Amino acid sequence: MIKTVFCLPRSVRVKLNTRCQFKCKFCHQEGSMSAKDINKEEFIEALRVLRKDLMFYRIHFTGGEPTLYNEFESLLKKTKKLGFSNALTTNGQLDANNLIKLKKAGLDSINFSLHALDPYAFLNIQNVSLGMKDGVNWAKNCIEKTIENVLSANKILDTKINCVVGYNTVGPREVLGFCIKNNIKLRFLNDLTAGETALNNIKEILYKENAEIVGHEITFISSSHRLDYKINNYNFGVKCIRQFFLKTLCDNCNFKKGGRCLEGFYGIRLEDNPLRVRLCLNRSGKPFVQTLSSFLKSPQLKEIKKETSDVIKYLRRDSLIEEQRKII
Repeated sequence: MIKTVFCLPRSVRVKLNTRCQFKCKFCHQEGSMSAKDINKEEFIEALRVLRKDLMFYRIHFTGGEPTLYNEFESLLKKTKKLGFSNALTTNGQLDANNLIKLKKAGLDSINFSLHALDPYAFLNIQNVSLGMKDGVNWAKNCIEKTIENVLSANKILDTKINCVVGYNTVGPREVLGFCIKNNIKLRFLNDLTAGETALNNIKEILYKENAEIVGHEITFISSSHRLDYKINNYNFGVKCIRQFFLKTLCDNCNFKKGGRCLEGFYGIRLEDNPLRVRLCLNRSGKPFVQTLSSFLKSPQLKEIKKETSDVIKYLRRDSLIEEQRKII
């Protein structure tokens, strides 16, 4: 029997910076490719203001590569003091000694981006101009460092590997094998730019590995949902995108009308200096990207708050609220 769980959005995604050691072809940089490093004080104040309206209890730090943000440890301490759970998505190139420091500062969970174990497959997803010999050596070192940090982090933190599936299945199947062998949590994500090809390749992996579907998590007021699978005694997830749109944001959007929208409305993202609230992955300018003061008066926030209230009533009525007990 498939267990279905319903929940409200748990996290606000925070793009700390744009710098990264990698140039992955499918990376969408959480929206803006030119956003400045976020201002720490302005961000903390935004959390105080937004928490009541959005009811999130987790901060998910992204980038760029968040560990290259100069004040990351200090920021973790502040958000932890405010009562938030802290999550991080990283490329795994940080110094292994920093893992303990980040945990002490307030990091609760860590997602490593690992899309291939073979250096040639790794290079194939990078927009780099290194010579083949130098490129292979660089790729090998990057993969080894990520694996070293994954194994170290798994001993002290809630650890997961994010693996993007695009135009082939070889790299992702190798990553799956690594995760099974080392009992590391895994989540497959489809390359949004690869369309149906990526989705079909995920289906192919699941079929060839005889994966059995065991669960489904649906996040209300978001295009995000997750399918959970099992191979023997190993469980892993597949992140999916469903058709969900904010009326006040998306109804008149030409991207949506033309079938070019890749994500719909996924959730709230914070970025840039001065701080901006990003509501759309693909478009910039109002209402898709707004100042905090504009967002607090926006029809988009009003719609999100109303949808949240309606969902809570529905979940309470049907006793489906277990995932959200801590926030309502």
